[in-house]
Amino acid sequence: MKHKKIFKFIIYSILILFLFSYIIEESGYYEYNLNNKKNLTEQEIKQFETDVKEGKEIDLKEYLKDNKIDYSNNLTRETSNLSIKLNKYIKIILTNYFDIFQKLIK
Repeated sequence: MKHKKIFKFIIYSILILFLFSYIIEESGYYEYNLNNKKNLTEQEIKQFETDVKEGKEIDLKEYLKDNKIDYSNNLTRETSNLSIKLNKYIKIILTNYFDIFQKLIK
């Protein structure tokens, strides 16, 4: 009986993690971050062009600064690494499952 509870817990946990990953992907969060990076780059290009037109002294290090602040800690980094590994194994398991299922259909 105890093994069934553990198995159900693992299955439900995997299902919840999958749904969470799917919602994040569908919400466009990743695309939003990429768009923000692109906009910052365009702003930096405009600032560079303005400084060139005005004849200011140009230091490339000033325009290529990485203003991103890392707010992560050990817990978030480890959780992220665990999620990446878990997604990799789930993909392998599901691929094998569907391969077996496809052979059974044939």
